[in-house]
Amino acid sequence: MELIENAVPEKDVVLAEFNALRAEIIARQASAQGLLSIQLTAAGALFSLALSGAGRAAVLLVLPLITYMLAGRAVAHSYACLSIGTYIRTQLSPRVSGGLGWEQWIRSHRSSPKQYRGLDPQLISFPGISILALLGSFPFLASQKLSVTAVMLWTAWLIGAVLAGSSARLVWKIRSDSFLLLGPAPAVGHEPDGTP
Repeated sequence: MELIENAVPEKDVVLAEFNALRAEIIARQASAQGLLSIQLTAAGALFSLALSGAGRAAVLLVLPLITYMLAGRAVAHSYACLSIGTYIRTQLSPRVSGGLGWEQWIRSHRSSPKQYRGLDPQLISFPGISILALLGSFPFLASQKLSVTAVMLWTAWLIGAVLAGSSARLVWKIRSDSFLLLGPAPAVGHEPDGTP
């Protein structure tokens, strides 16, 4: 009998889990913002160095590698935040009378993800910077005579092009992943709110 009297109401358990998950989203978003700051700082420093003197454009070849690593972490944070939001909307909200509403409200007030996808700040700040670095280093590489150093620089350029493409694919995928935007499809014979 004592166990029943001390039991925590379901609503309190759900709200505690909701608060913990929202705190995780906030922490992940702060971390993603830090990654963006590192990306912009690295890009600014390397572009400044490349523009400060003739023959320094090769330093730009470091940016696609840095960008790929930072974009990967930023996308991982985005996936985690969207997954948490989907879990809140589809699993926690139905367990509270009237629902939690927050994730549903965000989803209904979010602009179409396809509408401005090409102008997405993550596309510009991650693969866009890599592509700009590759374009900026191209004239310098094209002026190099055939040598071991030139072959190494062109190899780095090609690897950078692959990494820039991979960064673009990572960022594009997170923006177009329908599961994360819409949540899981309802089971056959069930409504989206979980009722039969």
